[in-house]
Amino acid sequence: MRIVGGTLSGRRFAGPKGDGTRPTSERVREAVASALESRGGFEGTRVLDLYAGTGALAFEALSRGAERATLVDRDPAVTRAIGDAASALGLATRCTVLRLDLTSPTAVPKIVAGGALFDRVFVDAPYAEMAPVRTLLEALRTHGAIAPGAVVVVEHQKKNPPASPHGFQVISERVYGDTAVLFLTPDEDVQ
Repeated sequence: MRIVGGTLSGRRFAGPKGDGTRPTSERVREAVASALESRGGFEGTRVLDLYAGTGALAFEALSRGAERATLVDRDPAVTRAIGDAASALGLATRCTVLRLDLTSPTAVPKIVAGGALFDRVFVDAPYAEMAPVRTLLEALRTHGAIAPGAVVVVEHQKKNPPASPHGFQVISERVYGDTAVLFLTPDEDVQ
């Protein structure tokens, strides 16, 4: 894996061993970063990377100026690999890695326990597990974890879009081959 832009541009890091993760391609990461740059960028933001896999989305955000990142995955080998990669990239002090099953009712309270408001949220669930994403995002909003004006980025299979979560507006959707990326923001009028 390689960081595409920012202060760590070109730096490589190891992802988890095996084929249990589906890393976001460099092309899609660069396109997402460009889209977010047009919406205020990353400088000083707090990032939440759900279904983190390799951690590439959070690492890219940190390289481009994000202040902190919380990376969540359920696989212990994956979370170890993320921690190792964060250390190798010199990002360990700016990362919190949590091993949580995001379908568990205790996951969201554990994510919000630190009290952080997240300005950028990345959701790259396994394509076969997109159904819980709507409930997860609604719970994060209900628990006050998503900052006003935040941008939520949901990567999904083009032919299988996730249900839109209540309390969010669609900003845009972009398609890159078989992959689609949905950009959402909290609807400030919906509680």
